[in-house]
Amino acid sequence: MRSATAILIVAAALLTGCVASGNIKGRLTMPGAQPVPVTLAYRSARFNENGMMSAVLPSGESFSGRYLEVSSDTDAAVLDPYWGDWGVGWGGWGPWSDDYGPWVEGADIPTFVRNYSGKVIATLLGDRGSKMRCRFRLASPEQGMSSGGVGECEVSGGGKITAEF
Repeated sequence: MRSATAILIVAAALLTGCVASGNIKGRLTMPGAQPVPVTLAYRSARFNENGMMSAVLPSGESFSGRYLEVSSDTDAAVLDPYWGDWGVGWGGWGPWSDDYGPWVEGADIPTFVRNYSGKVIATLLGDRGSKMRCRFRLASPEQGMSSGGVGECEVSGGGKITAEF
């Protein structure tokens, strides 16, 4: 009886210990305006590299969606929901080019996975019709989002969030 109780306690600890959540502090810069603080929140899914992310902008628009930590074994089917109608590489947003590696609109999935492996991408949908795309460079990819990192998000109506956690 004691061993069954011990097994249940260990199993419960493993299940509850596999979810991470936290806040990401950011600064939103809108065209022609001063930067303002914004907080994004994340909650990981159990036993994998993805989870949910949310944010509320000063305008009151609320965003939510999924994030994914890209790894060398990420395939096209897993990436599909993260394109959010933008096509591979978030077509129409213009390229991001920096230490994440250059992104050329229309590049293939293997190129994207190679450039973004160990990084996190997210697609968030706003309750007023806007979209947000985010990408983060983790401090320690093997530890996931809880290791912290830096990143940026773009809002479809204009605006950019620089973030650190």
